[in-house]
Amino acid sequence: MVTYPEIFEMLRREKYSEKLQELGKNFLEDVALYLSEKKALLERERQERPKFFDETVEKTKKQLENAKAMLRELFTIRERKIVELALVASKTGISKGEMKTMLDSERGLFEAVLKKIQECEENLITIIEGIQKIEDENLLVKFTEPVEKFVDLNGNEVGPFKEKDVVNLPKKLAETLIKVNKA
Repeated sequence: MVTYPEIFEMLRREKYSEKLQELGKNFLEDVALYLSEKKALLERERQERPKFFDETVEKTKKQLENAKAMLRELFTIRERKIVELALVASKTGISKGEMKTMLDSERGLFEAVLKKIQECEENLITIIEGIQKIEDENLLVKFTEPVEKFVDLNGNEVGPFKEKDVVNLPKKLAETLIKVNKA
């Protein structure tokens, strides 16, 4: 079973270490047992003691509240580290040692975050490749003289353009305008 000083020590180690700390296989069960025993003790103390202020009851109550707060902070720190690990893993992969220190529920978080990061990266790559394709199909030209409105190869009206206008045009059209010294 976990004790109050052990929870404090686990929080301290997690806080001051960059790596995810080993909590133990039955950590969550031990914490649940500790909290339920503290609650039961608190209830027993309240029933056995008179209704007026009792230092023992207050001390137990405060210890229970502090333990819960420390556990929330512990898991918040661990969640941040797991998100950071998922980001690193999306770029480089993750070592088995890092996975070994995660609780089962944390592995689920890690895998979900990693999957979402990979999906976002794939979407970005698709967008970048799409932009590259547009850039490959078009050419940026600067007009050297005014050009009246005309119809392009697809039957769309283009122009008019003034001298020194800079326009992104389909590559074949741009090359034709360059060839006839208009751009």
